[in-house]
Amino acid sequence: MKKILLALAILTAFPALSQTAVTAPSAPTIPALATVSPNATAALTISTTNRIFVDQSGDNPNVNMTQDGSGNKAGSAARPVYLRGIDQILVTRQIGASNEIMLEAVNDTTGTGKGVTITIQQIGDSNKVDAACGYGTASTGGTALTGCNAADLNWKFTGDSNELQFRGTGADIKSAIDVTGDTNKFYMDVIGDKHTQTIKVVGDTNTFNINQRSTGAAGSSIWVELTGTSNNLTMSQTGTIDSVINIKSVANNGTFNITQKN
Repeated sequence: MKKILLALAILTAFPALSQTAVTAPSAPTIPALATVSPNATAALTISTTNRIFVDQSGDNPNVNMTQDGSGNKAGSAARPVYLRGIDQILVTRQIGASNEIMLEAVNDTTGTGKGVTITIQQIGDSNKVDAACGYGTASTGGTALTGCNAADLNWKFTGDSNELQFRGTGADIKSAIDVTGDTNKFYMDVIGDKHTQTIKVVGDTNTFNINQRSTGAAGSSIWVELTGTSNNLTMSQTGTIDSVINIKSVANNGTFNITQKN
């Protein structure tokens, strides 16, 4: 009898124990994983696939860029890939069609390190390179010899309907163009002292317009090795001494326009 009364007393004192069931806490809500980049919506409204912008200031930079696909851009007309300093190294490779590279490089004209090494390779069709090295106005007859000394430039193109435009102002600029393809266009405008252009072409209906102006004691040179049909070479060199143009051609229906002045 005492046990029954005790049980009744406990239930009376704690009525909630007899009326409310204990429930487990609810699990936290986990947000769904993102399946696309946060800026994917904005990116899809842009005609290009990928973009790279680089603004580098300082010595001994080593910049390597690779873009695989079509419609990619490295730099733009308003914001080119911009390197300034000494002993710069840039390697850029684009694989695909309708890609573009906009580049400006500037190095010092004093001190022991003055070189810039640029290697650009485009594999595909309808690609474009617009590059400048150094200060000055080479394309409009400027005579400044600053901003691009001891440059080593390497351009390699495999494909059709590609275009290269290069402007350089400085001393000892070396450029090598290696082309395999048809209907490509190349424009080189260099002013300074002691320049070397080396061109190797395998293909048809390519156009080269090379303009070199030497303003120092040392002259400049252009070396061409050509295999193909209906290629067009226009070359102009001015300087006081030692200007050399050397062409080796195995081709039909080509046109060579050569001008040299002292």
